[in-house]
Amino acid sequence: MSQRAFTLTLFLCLLQMQVCLAQERKKAVKKESYKSLQSRSSVNQATQLLKEADNLKVNDPSSALDKVQEALAMSIAQKDAFSEGKSYVLLGEINEGIQEWKLALENYTRAHEKLGEENADSEQYKKALEGLGAMNLKLGIYNEALKYFQESLSLDLSRSERLDRQLDISETYYQMGNYDQALKVLNESPRSKVVDQSYDTRVENQKAKIYARQNNLNLTRQAYQNSLNSAAGQKLEPKAVQSLQDTKEDIASVLNEEKKYDDEINVRQQAIKFNLENKNAVEVTKDKVAIGQTLEKKGESEAALKETEEAVTIADTISNAKEQAKAYLALADLYQKNGRTQNALATYRKYAAAVNRSEKQNEIRLTEKSELIKKQKDIEELTSSVSIGQRDYALEQQTVSRQRLIIYGLLGIIAIIGVTSFFIYKNAMASKRANQLLALKSLRSQMNPHFIFNALNSVNHFIATQDERAANQFLSEFSQLMRLVLENSQQDFISLQKEQEILSLYLKLEHYRFRDKFDYEINLDPSLNAESIEVPPMLIQPYLENAVWHGLRYKETKGKLSLRISKQDHNLVAEVCDDGIGRKRSAELKTENQKKHFSMGLKNIGERLVIINKMYKANYHVSVEDPKVGTGTEVKIYMPLRNHLN
Repeated sequence: MSQRAFTLTLFLCLLQMQVCLAQERKKAVKKESYKSLQSRSSVNQATQLLKEADNLKVNDPSSALDKVQEALAMSIAQKDAFSEGKSYVLLGEINEGIQEWKLALENYTRAHEKLGEENADSEQYKKALEGLGAMNLKLGIYNEALKYFQESLSLDLSRSERLDRQLDISETYYQMGNYDQALKVLNESPRSKVVDQSYDTRVENQKAKIYARQNNLNLTRQAYQNSLNSAAGQKLEPKAVQSLQDTKEDIASVLNEEKKYDDEINVRQQAIKFNLENKNAVEVTKDKVAIGQTLEKKGESEAALKETEEAVTIADTISNAKEQAKAYLALADLYQKNGRTQNALATYRKYAAAVNRSEKQNEIRLTEKSELIKKQKDIEELTSSVSIGQRDYALEQQTVSRQRLIIYGLLGIIAIIGVTSFFIYKNAMASKRANQLLALKSLRSQMNPHFIFNALNSVNHFIATQDERAANQFLSEFSQLMRLVLENSQQDFISLQKEQEILSLYLKLEHYRFRDKFDYEINLDPSLNAESIEVPPMLIQPYLENAVWHGLRYKETKGKLSLRISKQDHNLVAEVCDDGIGRKRSAELKTENQKKHFSMGLKNIGERLVIINKMYKANYHVSVEDPKVGTGTEVKIYMPLRNHLN
């Protein structure tokens, strides 16, 4: 053997030894960590931690998760299956509180498995079954929901618990569309001489919903009135109050669909009276907005305007920016329809500000939710680590005579590590995708306030030039465009037909203001199926806006803007061409603030494209060129063909 070969072999052996030693050190750390945890923990400590977590789960879920994490590790170390199951019940309840139904279902499933039938009489086992039923119902897995609710009825339940499960079963059949069975379950529920106002209210609400779906208006009125009578002057449980609100919305929706507007208004007015007594201004606002919309459908514009103005007055007293925005938008639309341009403009500004506040509130909630999900991932990793340490410690106790079994045990541990790593990786990928979706939604949301304020500036221009007729016409078109933009910007992809509709309306509005600066044309390849092809919303519009605001409006003569959408190979290509002053001249004319605004807009688009390409493994890209002859700019947006039927 040559000296070089010997040296290489020796190096590889040393490297292998280092790897083995590192692995042994990691095992030793986990094993010692488990032994330390086992020696300093007790069942009583885990029980106390879980009690504290239960008190914190609603108002401080982050601190509750910290305590559950510690209690779960102790429970595993102490081989306390009951406390481990209780830990998973609490995790399920926390996930349910942040509306993470799938995570909640996973934790309730773990709790159900850990507690087992030997703990069937415990409150924790009942909670696990209730959670499994409720989460399957939320996810639309109705047969599984029925299975767990019915299994719960076989346990030793209190009267109120049994009545709750009967209501849950009725609600499951209701959501399945089996209204006869939903009603039958209610009628077969056991009655008692003990009066329970909250339960009676919920039963009458459930009946009212069912009768409404069966188109039995008389019984609907009777059941809903019984519910209100039962609730009057009573301090109801939160779920009974929520049941009243949900029932009202279900009934009103059915009546509106049937065009029974007077009956719908009557239902909402009854709800307003109840909610005023209970100081629920948010629900009063929602109902008054809905009444205004219904009155508008009836052609009673003055009455609709009065109700909506009252809704806005109440909305100004609440902190719910989302409901404020709905009220402002409804009032602005009515002002615009009634020719009250100045009032409409002022209210649209309020609406834009409320939308901005709502987006910020939502972003804060999403960030908090993301942090809680990350903490749960840490809990899963700790659980895995403690479990591995527990198994390593058990292996250490085996005698030399059982070395063969130890080898099998080690192989089992390796398999467990592999499976655990796979699930940890899978969860990490799911979290990464969720974060990408949040980032993409945030970037799309940033376009809306900017877009709305730009359009409102155009309205201001018409009013400033005493052109009220043009302002009214612009407002009408702008209202339609704003609805399209806000509806479609919530989607990751929309049809090419919808995108073309938005772009056409946008260019029409820009042409109102700059009609002496440019003409435009939109050409869509007739071979394209615009209804089935999907594109990201608001991706092309910023380039059209740049062409108008940074190229054509500075041109001394009338220019031309063209948008051509065609198919090239496997791509959909949107070409935005203008004969404006060009990028170089435009940059020379811009102020520092305009340059910052322009660069942030392009940065937003760039970040969206990066996220979309990562999420969908696609190749969306943009090229910007200056024409070889003359002035202007040519932008080509390449979008892989995406068909919603695929």
